Amino acid sequence: MSERASSRRSHPADPPSVRQPHRSFGEDRPMAHIVRHSTPLAGLAATWLLAACTNSGPDDSSFFSSAQRGPALLAFYGDTSVVELAAATRVGEVTTVRFTSFGGGCIRQDETEVAVSGLTADIRPHRSELPPNTVCTAELRIDQNVAELRFAEPGRARVRIVGLARPGDRPFVLERDLLVNP
Repeated sequence: MSERASSRRSHPADPPSVRQPHRSFGEDRPMAHIVRHSTPLAGLAATWLLAACTNSGPDDSSFFSSAQRGPALLAFYGDTSVVELAAATRVGEVTTVRFTSFGGGCIRQDETEVAVSGLTADIRPHRSELPPNTVCTAELRIDQNVAELRFAEPGRARVRIVGLARPGDRPFVLERDLLVNP
């Protein structure tokens, strides 16, 4: 190496006045340059994704204000609602019925109506569904529903959960019996 070429090279031990200036940050250390400039963008992107994909994101009630209300889906392409009901209860006591319904990105659980007449209880869960051509996530959600029943007379009671089966949105009824003791 010539004397002239060696004088241009800087050595880490040389004082700053002797060192050659860096051509550019990116030419000498490309990965450091990329990391330095991409870290704030990655943090911003992560924050945005977290807000968009969590339950703490924007309230979706404004989206469902135009939703159509209808019977809940109790059967979905061969899967059927699971029903939990005690085998017996007493007159005047509250009995809890737990059952599942199906929802998803465009379908959300809504209110449940309960009507007891004699020894027959009709439970009608509802769903809210966004209009066609609405962009939604493609997910299947299993919603938990709870209804409370109270019978005024003893005997064999019939509990009917009324909803729909998909595909076809045809009527679908689940029936369970319950012994009401005096």
